[in-house]
Amino acid sequence: MENPPQQPAWPPYAPPAAPRPSRAKIWAAGAAVVSAIAGVATAIAAFSNGSPQPSAVPPPASSSVGDQPPQSPAITAAPSAAAGAGGAASVRWSGKVVLGLEGIDLSQVPPSKGTGFGIRPAAGRNGSSSMEVKGTVALWENAGDPTPQGCKDLLAAQSRNAVVVAEGDSVCLVNEKSPIAALKVTATHYEEGGYGLIEGQLTTWNLRATK
Repeated sequence: MENPPQQPAWPPYAPPAAPRPSRAKIWAAGAAVVSAIAGVATAIAAFSNGSPQPSAVPPPASSSVGDQPPQSPAITAAPSAAAGAGGAASVRWSGKVVLGLEGIDLSQVPPSKGTGFGIRPAAGRNGSSSMEVKGTVALWENAGDPTPQGCKDLLAAQSRNAVVVAEGDSVCLVNEKSPIAALKVTATHYEEGGYGLIEGQLTTWNLRATK
């Protein structure tokens, strides 16, 4: 019996080869790599040169006037420095006083009550019901409150040994080389004290009639 004819042997199966990328895609990929390398180099150079990063720059400080606390007024019960050249004299002391026979010493801070007769300014009776301020004085008759320079000029031109006063009057005062002062009369008491009493608001300034 004859043997059947043998089938030819088939070659083993091999998968198809992957397609090769085109030259255009290869060039595009290479360009992207070069661009990335250049960006990294630029960042490194900037960091080496010490260029500050935007986040490291502090925000500018506010200079608005509204952020500043308002300035407090000077305390009139304490001495203050003299004003600059050409400016108004500053307040030396301000407060309530009572003038009597003893008078007060304007050169002290605060002005002190005299210990005996002869200290000026002082209070005294005038006529049957009026009160007067004794000393080197001048009645302020201008509009508005007395000013340091206004009182100085008034005392130089119209000073008296005494002026009759009533409630609401203002008087410019000085005692020898004491600071110039002004008294705003708030009340008079003819029947009180040895020579009557005068209440008022006294202000002394860092200004003198003579140097």
